[in-house]
Amino acid sequence: MIKGDYHTHTNASDGYATMKENLRRAVELGLKEIAITDHSFGTLLRHLTRPMLEFQLASKELANKENLIKVMVGVEGNLLNPDGEIDVPKDVIGRIDILQLGFHRFLQLKHLKGNWRFVLINGFGSRKQREKLREINTRAYITAMDEYPIDVIVHMCHRTLVDVERVCKKAVEKDVYVELNEKHISALEDDIDIMINSGVKFIVGTDAHETAKIAKLTKVEEFIAKHDIPRDRIYGIDKTPTFKDKTNYK
Repeated sequence: MIKGDYHTHTNASDGYATMKENLRRAVELGLKEIAITDHSFGTLLRHLTRPMLEFQLASKELANKENLIKVMVGVEGNLLNPDGEIDVPKDVIGRIDILQLGFHRFLQLKHLKGNWRFVLINGFGSRKQREKLREINTRAYITAMDEYPIDVIVHMCHRTLVDVERVCKKAVEKDVYVELNEKHISALEDDIDIMINSGVKFIVGTDAHETAKIAKLTKVEEFIAKHDIPRDRIYGIDKTPTFKDKTNYK
């Protein structure tokens, strides 16, 4: 039974529905939890702003008082460069429930200075070209997990290729979930056995940009069955996850 969807977008970034509409749909579906995780501040177009984040945090408090469903607000942060920097300000991290980390190729120009090769090859290069950045990408993800209270790595191996064994080892050490992403689940096909053997914990997310796709995890459930992923290590189906307390993060 699907308990929650931990990766959804609203019109605060590139989604098509309001936060209220996402929450209403989650209640209709009988979910126990839902996370609103819009794209972070460094995204080129249609990204989260501070006023919108304030609105989401206030809306979360009101929704949780109704006690119909647990609502969480997070940010889908961008991995910016080989140094493992992300585009989520520290004061924001201290106020959100979920900090996601992923690579996205459409970044604001200020984040490209000195990082053109990292962004352009990972974002637009051929498989052969992207293979050459595997070690750099691996170190970037590992450094980010050391430096920030990351909760979830989203759509791993989609565009940015990494040494999955080493990234998962760090994820286990830092208590970071690896996402089973409905839109990009095929990116894990070649490395899922390594992930399973690593002992890493998984979390489900639809990456829904419209209400009709919330909690629709057909591809993820087929992937779980195909690869016999241990159910006791999958969060969001049958049981809910726990995220890091970031209130004292500075």
